[in-house]
Amino acid sequence: MMFFGNMGMLAYANDPTSYDEFAKFAYLGFFDLILPLNTFWHIVVLIIVTALAASSVDTLQTAIASIFSSDLLRLGFSDNVARALTRLLLIAINIPAVIMSSQRYDVIGLFLVADLVCATAVLPVFLGLITQDWKFVPAPTELGAFLGIWSGIAAVIVNGHVIGFDRAVNSITGEVIATGPFSYFWLTNSSQCALCGSETMITFIVTPLVAGFFTLVFSKIDILIRGDRAREPVFKVGTAEPEAKNYNLAATSENADEIQNGKALEEQVDGTSEENKDWAVVETAVKNEEDAEVEIAS
Repeated sequence: MMFFGNMGMLAYANDPTSYDEFAKFAYLGFFDLILPLNTFWHIVVLIIVTALAASSVDTLQTAIASIFSSDLLRLGFSDNVARALTRLLLIAINIPAVIMSSQRYDVIGLFLVADLVCATAVLPVFLGLITQDWKFVPAPTELGAFLGIWSGIAAVIVNGHVIGFDRAVNSITGEVIATGPFSYFWLTNSSQCALCGSETMITFIVTPLVAGFFTLVFSKIDILIRGDRAREPVFKVGTAEPEAKNYNLAATSENADEIQNGKALEEQVDGTSEENKDWAVVETAVKNEEDAEVEIAS
């Protein structure tokens, strides 16, 4: 971050007029600096930038594979089936990602869409850390958090409708990116930059607050309707059950303890414990010695 910040200042110092008039963008200052260099340096930068992006994608795909394969194993699938299904899922996810990347969307705009989607879920997720009811504030239920996230999505759509937003347009090329109610997720509110405009700031303030508020409201309603059952998981796909046979480490540990305890009890009953075995050896030796003395005396 510090490196690219310094590159931006150097690029601005070289051509401040272009940046002031938005003929050039400050966040692309590094690429403006390397533009006069020969092709070799362009290739080097391309390799480095691709490696940086690939490292992030690799981490994301590894996480998806880990979570999905773990759920499949808990559901009783074999290792080979879980591995094959996980790979098919990653391929299915990569296909639309490759198609979208080929359309050359603005990366800042894509990050902004991802941030807004996360804003719909940030409070419902972190409110899940509350495990006990506090006065009139209930500990969120799973269904309440799920509906709270959808409330955050609805807040984005309503916000766009209030300001009369019906389509997202690229401020640089003039290309229509999306239309309809969900187009406001692109937040193309300003012609200067993706992050500019009071509408964008208000959206990022209102969305998480609405999602968090309705998480608590729906959780309270859920508890009033379903009672104690509201605390139970609604979506049980991949939930670890005591009777799960694949990779259930908790059950394995319990079975090991039971086996060990049963073995100890069996040894106490039939006299095969280590202590009893030692006493048996001593008794046998004494008896053999007594028999030998009797034979000598006779």
